[in-house]
Amino acid sequence: MKRKIILWIYGLVTLSFISCSHYLDIKPYGKTIPKTSEEFSALLHTWLNEIDGGVDEFLVGNSSVLLDMDGAYGDDFEVCLTSQNGRLMSVYVGNLVGSRAPSRQYSKYYEIIRDCNIVLGEMEESGTAEVGEVRATAYAMRAVAYYQLLRFYCEVPQIGNFENQLGVPLVMSFDMEERPIRSTMQETIDLIESDLNHSLSYHMKNDLYRFTEDVVKGYLARLYFWTKQWGKALPLAQELLTKYGLLEGDAYKNMMSTSYDLVGNQLLKSYRMTVDMSEITASKTYLQYRPVSKRFLNTFTEEEKVSDIRYALWVNNKRIAIKTFFCGMRIAEFKLMEAECYYHLDKPELALRSINDLRAHRINDYKDLVMDNLPSLQDTEIIVTDAEGNTLTPLMGLILRERRKELFLEGDRFFEQKRNGMPEYWTAYNGRKYVTQKYMYTLPISPREIELVDGLIQNPGYTELE
Repeated sequence: MKRKIILWIYGLVTLSFISCSHYLDIKPYGKTIPKTSEEFSALLHTWLNEIDGGVDEFLVGNSSVLLDMDGAYGDDFEVCLTSQNGRLMSVYVGNLVGSRAPSRQYSKYYEIIRDCNIVLGEMEESGTAEVGEVRATAYAMRAVAYYQLLRFYCEVPQIGNFENQLGVPLVMSFDMEERPIRSTMQETIDLIESDLNHSLSYHMKNDLYRFTEDVVKGYLARLYFWTKQWGKALPLAQELLTKYGLLEGDAYKNMMSTSYDLVGNQLLKSYRMTVDMSEITASKTYLQYRPVSKRFLNTFTEEEKVSDIRYALWVNNKRIAIKTFFCGMRIAEFKLMEAECYYHLDKPELALRSINDLRAHRINDYKDLVMDNLPSLQDTEIIVTDAEGNTLTPLMGLILRERRKELFLEGDRFFEQKRNGMPEYWTAYNGRKYVTQKYMYTLPISPREIELVDGLIQNPGYTELE
């Protein structure tokens, strides 16, 4: 049924193929606009099909994205030990910010937003389940596109300063003729929150549209977590934890080793309908040429390298990553979120209880850690401050260490570095030194957009590069 619906898009909506340079030039100018709910649905299924096929690089991601995000832009892999066969891999995030990729990515998000705007602006409410599902999906996808723009193209949110920080241009209609300038961060956050809540009002249950009610709740929790609204993130995380719970033992192994099916307590996942595995195979092949960093391996104690179920699932004895690629959303993320929210809400005992609970589901014969005997901070860790700018304590260090271990090779590490102080560090490769600087954690707005849109402000660090 899903593939049948997708076919509608090719003959009905030619404006979906507008060039990237005109992604905001979305007045139809006589082009065909959908009329039936099935035709509107086809607009969204084009993007949903990319997620299922593993070719989506923007909303949920794929193995190529993880190869760069985790294999190069964070510090979980040892760039300096890359073998000759891996010479085409990215070396550090500077390879990204110095390329055309940020402009392409920026444009692609607004193409998704454009199609969602067509649905929300042109498809009338009818009270039918089908229309409700399409509108719920459009709200969710638009929110996720703006959420990704917020993480990639805006600086780290500063508590109490959202009104003074820059957001992104907000496009709310498909018949706008003027290109908007950047909103405030608060306005961007408000739009994402509003869209997610609008999606939730439809109580979406149909998994065909992927962005079900629980997935949307997960994104709302992610939004609050990224923007340091701990008191709002916590109850949403706990609601999902109560409904799904953590897995352990063979059930966890099976979930984390399954490539394509949605299993265990996974809520959203790429590659569910893939027929071409060449992209995954290529990413796995490249990744074997770059060893996992000793800094990551040291997050496991010598005892945990035997007792922690994750170690043998993630890496082999040659320091090569063997973890199955996962792009999506699963429940363990919300246990980590719960722990950190408790910490920032000044409830350290509850934060430790959450981390002990996670560790008990991962480590055989586990004995709870106690507050006066927590592991010391690691000297090699590049993150030295927490999300609020405070020096790491042993408890916060433990929380971040468990997050790093649990979400290894899931596209999380770069953003962990960004939201926890944006550490500057360097790596060597082929006789050269490559330095990750603070401004590189925020991608540049397309120079073409800066030229075309009067008053559009570039991100710090890139003005001299235009």
